[in-house]
Amino acid sequence: MGKFSKAQVIKSLKYQWGSFVEKYNSMSAEEQQQYLNLQGYARLGDLLAHIAAWWQRGMQVIMVYRRDPGFQPPNVDVDAFNAEAVASVKKLSEAEIISHFENRRFQMLELVKSLNEVDLQSERIKSQLAIEVIEHFQEHH
Repeated sequence: MGKFSKAQVIKSLKYQWGSFVEKYNSMSAEEQQQYLNLQGYARLGDLLAHIAAWWQRGMQVIMVYRRDPGFQPPNVDVDAFNAEAVASVKKLSEAEIISHFENRRFQMLELVKSLNEVDLQSERIKSQLAIEVIEHFQEHH
């Protein structure tokens, strides 16, 4: 993994992820549809549910790594995990899903801010943050 910066993750959560919905909403209806098609989701809420679900899992894994650095998280069936995330918000409005997404973003931000120097020496924690925040943004940017 490349050089890790706690500040970089905080910046991504605050500004990149923090303006994600706003940037989507600034697109024309045609651009929004093209973006969703490219991402493989039917609606913005489904994509946000996917992101929030991965953040939730990532936060759980990081918390376990803090207590047990040798923890081996179970393998995840990515397609099933993503399908479950989308199914979990099927009956929610877009506003409700956005609120859920923002709550998860804030929780992830607070977790990152709480990481101490010992935590930040853990390659596993750094890798998890890079995957969940930095790389996931690049994937959906």
